Amino acid sequence: MLFEKDLKTVNLIFFGRLEERKGLRTFVEAIKQLDPITLKKIHITFLGKVVSLFSAELKELNSEQYIQREFEKRVSYNIISNFFSKQANEYIKSLDHPIICLTSPQENFPNTALEMGQIPAVLVVSDTGGFRETLQLVRRTSGLYWFRPKDSLSLAEAIEEAIGNHPEEVSVVSRDTLEQINSDLLDQKLDHIEKAFTKISNKQRNFRPKITICLNYYNNQVGNLIDCLSRIESQSYENIEVIVIDDGSKDEYSKEIFDQAVELFYDYKFLRLDKHIGLGSTFNNAFALSSGDYCLFLQPNVLLLPFAIEKFAEAAINSGADIVTCSRKQIGSDSTEKIVSFSGGAVPLLFKSISYEGVCSLFTRSLLETFRHCESIDISNPTWEIIVAATATGRNIVYFPYPLYEYRTEDIEFFDARPNLKEQYSVRQYLSKIAPADWSSRQIYLLLTAVQQLQNQLHNTPSPGEVDWLKTRVHSLESELQKLTDELSNLQNPTKVSEAEELKKLANSLEDQVRAMEVQVDQARGRVTAMETSKFWKLRKAWFKVKRRIGLPDNE
Repeated sequence: MLFEKDLKTVNLIFFGRLEERKGLRTFVEAIKQLDPITLKKIHITFLGKVVSLFSAELKELNSEQYIQREFEKRVSYNIISNFFSKQANEYIKSLDHPIICLTSPQENFPNTALEMGQIPAVLVVSDTGGFRETLQLVRRTSGLYWFRPKDSLSLAEAIEEAIGNHPEEVSVVSRDTLEQINSDLLDQKLDHIEKAFTKISNKQRNFRPKITICLNYYNNQVGNLIDCLSRIESQSYENIEVIVIDDGSKDEYSKEIFDQAVELFYDYKFLRLDKHIGLGSTFNNAFALSSGDYCLFLQPNVLLLPFAIEKFAEAAINSGADIVTCSRKQIGSDSTEKIVSFSGGAVPLLFKSISYEGVCSLFTRSLLETFRHCESIDISNPTWEIIVAATATGRNIVYFPYPLYEYRTEDIEFFDARPNLKEQYSVRQYLSKIAPADWSSRQIYLLLTAVQQLQNQLHNTPSPGEVDWLKTRVHSLESELQKLTDELSNLQNPTKVSEAEELKKLANSLEDQVRAMEVQVDQARGRVTAMETSKFWKLRKAWFKVKRRIGLPDNE
């Protein structure tokens, strides 16, 4: 809702994407807690992209609808969602003593703090390590008001205090000092990388293979294309080729984002397809256009850490690996974080991990010339099939032990779900095309071991007839136990104490047998129920029924 602003209006800025993990809900709740007199003094500008909200109670709304619902006509505000970073900074500088709110509950090295810390404006900031450290790096000490992360009351109090001191003159360091700070930061980063990991030889250091990053983009479905490309642009590794393919996006907003990316990242290759062909086909097209010694396949929700390509390349060069993979920092829509690891394994085990989407791995060109991406439009993770095929054929796969990228997802627990049967079938079909002579002997051994274990499980599964026998045996033992108990209770003659003791021992023994047999019956009944409700068992029964109708014997 827009209101007319007078000369005494205080400009309050929410800076950042309008989403929950950037503290939008905390900010809105804080504004609602401000004193009514204070509310009349302020005009809020939301300076960031409007996005869909993901929490259960807000999932039907986007951020603009949410703000409108919460503020109704009580708060003066406007939303500017189409500015690039430079435009946003210039807009803030044009305002008279604005108060800027940075409300993310958790940050590592926030660019927002780096940018806003250099502007002479009051900052109301979430008291997290990332914000504090970043502002300290740019030597920003004045005009800072801290609040407890995710605490709307604490944020409201900080805003009230900042408004009470308005207008406030804020000092920042000079441009020359900032340039020196940036230079020092770069030196520190390079020094840290050098000390944290094993030094490579001079020969390896001089060898800087070209890394091609192939990026699929479709209808702005996942992640943020501009953010993803910005992370690529900030890589410490220089010999990078970037190919971005729009896989036939239909909506105008997605096309506009793609066009903005073309203008911003003019050194990269961009291609727009006329129709949607799917992830695997898009990656194959990008690979055909590439010239790199290694390739990395991404979607916009994969955000590389600044040294990711450097570490991928070092690991590949040092080990001579066909694939370099790593763990990742998985971040949910509510800013919940989880480290997800993949370090390879046997082919049978990899079938359980097919739901591990978004795997970001480095592949040699020669491997990709042997194993292409599956081009079925229904397969959401065609890169996984290449990893399984490389495992089956004994290729060298190296695991880097630290996260090299962030993976944005709506549901952080999604990857604990059961594997997709269609994906499993696709992997089996993919593996069937590999010549038997190309299979690794170790993987063949592991497959045979898995088959043997399944056969043993089937052999140990009792038949329905065996369950009936167990149940009959339990009833028999229970009857014997009851007879002994009755006989024991009828012994009233003290001279027969020894006989009573013998009967007690026998009764206790029978009672133990009954309990053990009952456990066996329950376990057997459970296994039989699971077996009879399986698709295999239903097909088996149907097949025997057909055989009886046409007069064939019922044996296997």
